[in-house]
Amino acid sequence: MRDRLFLAWLLLLLLSAASTAFAELAGAGLLDPRGLAWGGALLLGVTWLKSRTILGAYLRLDQTPAARRVFSGVLFLYLVLLAGLFLAPLA
Repeated sequence: MRDRLFLAWLLLLLLSAASTAFAELAGAGLLDPRGLAWGGALLLGVTWLKSRTILGAYLRLDQTPAARRVFSGVLFLYLVLLAGLFLAPLA
């Protein structure tokens, strides 16, 4: 169990580093509006991975697959809605 939590922590650390790198690029103005919108949508994917890691490893929802599916499904739908809002200006 301890190794599993450590691996989850490492994954969260790497995903947080990716989020920070994107924020630095966006803050420095190195992304055009199109790249910013797509990057924001991809950042929501990172958020979904982080939430699944927390739900599965730390809240132990991996032991109850039905509950994990419900939580992951609701989060996925919410993040898809937010991705649509990020990408709406491109349409």
